[in-house]
Amino acid sequence: MSFLTTSLLGSLALYRAVQASSSCNNLQLPNFKDFDLLSLQAIEVPATSPASVAFCNITATLTHPGDDDFVIATVWLPAKSSWNGRFIALGGGGLNAEASASTMQPSVAQGWAAGSTDAGLSLNRTISSGTGTWALRDGEINWPLITNFAHRSMHDMTVIAKAAAKAYYGKKASYSYYSGCSTGGRQGYFAAQYHPEDFDGIVANAPALHTPRVSPGTFWPSVVMGNIAAPPQCVFQAYFDAILEQCDPLDGVVDGLISRPEKCKFKPNSLKGKTIDCNETGSSVTIAEEYVTVVEKVLEGFTSSSGESWYGLPPGAPFNGIANVRTVNGTTVPVPFGAGESWMRYFVAAHPSLDTASLTFEEFDELFDRSVELHTPILGTTKPDLTKFRKAGGKLLTWHGLGDPLLTHEGTVEYWRSLQRTMKGSLEDFYRVFLAPGVAHCGGGYGPLPSDPLAVLIDWVEKRNAPKTLFAQSTINGRTIARNLCRYPEVLTYKGKGDINSAESFTCKSCRGPG
Repeated sequence: MSFLTTSLLGSLALYRAVQASSSCNNLQLPNFKDFDLLSLQAIEVPATSPASVAFCNITATLTHPGDDDFVIATVWLPAKSSWNGRFIALGGGGLNAEASASTMQPSVAQGWAAGSTDAGLSLNRTISSGTGTWALRDGEINWPLITNFAHRSMHDMTVIAKAAAKAYYGKKASYSYYSGCSTGGRQGYFAAQYHPEDFDGIVANAPALHTPRVSPGTFWPSVVMGNIAAPPQCVFQAYFDAILEQCDPLDGVVDGLISRPEKCKFKPNSLKGKTIDCNETGSSVTIAEEYVTVVEKVLEGFTSSSGESWYGLPPGAPFNGIANVRTVNGTTVPVPFGAGESWMRYFVAAHPSLDTASLTFEEFDELFDRSVELHTPILGTTKPDLTKFRKAGGKLLTWHGLGDPLLTHEGTVEYWRSLQRTMKGSLEDFYRVFLAPGVAHCGGGYGPLPSDPLAVLIDWVEKRNAPKTLFAQSTINGRTIARNLCRYPEVLTYKGKGDINSAESFTCKSCRGPG
């Protein structure tokens, strides 16, 4: 008998449905049809906490019968006098499904009832779920936890949170929202498809869609460098600078941003033989043929022998982050993207001691195809359909940085186009995508960052003010840049005059080509 079964037998009688109590310490919840509640803890937290408001901190543990999982759902309910009447679910990142306490604190401070879940991936707080080791159990892929990670646990937590809010406040939340980026963005898309009535509005940014392809794709640059050569970071920086110089003007203005990456046809061979100063090596470096080949493969992306593929680094995205290296005493070695390396070990090869540093091109080809075969049924997005979400009145808003080195915007564009084919017509009444020039993964980079997409979503959901543009602004190296980002497939276009740092000098036009 597993420890979960033992816990369950001792706990079920304790958590049967009873009359709801509005006291935090006496909070009680009903039975739930899709999972068994193992324990419920509700503690009053004073306003002196980091959240700056008093709140009821609820921790619920649950299991899915037959799956032997142990899932932790966390819900924070601000004091009744502080509640804005809304609920927000918060997503995770990488191989982690859960939002951190520091992410939940600002939401609760603003009056939101907020929730998140570890999806069972922390194995009852015994491991760091971001390592991905949870994907294996007794040497086999842990499919119940993969399902939790995909969409099941976010839904379960939302069901618990809504019930807790009703019990605590004496009424339902007026509106329910979701917010996440990267894996959190993917969780938002899966919520819209698999649980279309959970949320009135979803902000899902830089989503890790096409997980079975993008996850091994993030490991591709390390395989390239391991098989050919690892250039010092100064070489990658030289290529970034050259790409920006060549492709910045292609959108009609030299503003330090690449707004039309699909027009950029940069040839890596153009830097062959160039000598550059290199801080990493402490001497000058000449860009050799092997470095050119590495950059070509990183920019091109990967296509397997069976035709499965993932995109390369988009023009204008920094190489560091996806093609990381470390130089010590003149020797440069690749530093893999952690989540990508863990994906190969635990989710695909099912071999914790896999020597990822020695993978050949042929071995990577095989593992890439295996990733697609194994994980498309649960984590794939080959058949997007948000018909039920649209009928439920839901709204989905996404922004994605054009300078994202980890999860290229092309994956989001691919999804948008596939969904348009599936749903046959305009998607704008419920789904809008905004592409942000120069912005890296979930923020950072060298372009203007969307200022408050959640506020824009609320206005869309509650007042029916659909966003025609999304305001973005950042100050970088003393320069403040602002843009009104265009909804895809429109593109930012310079009006021909005016301050290139001002949003008012640009307009949106429907002229985007492939990419």
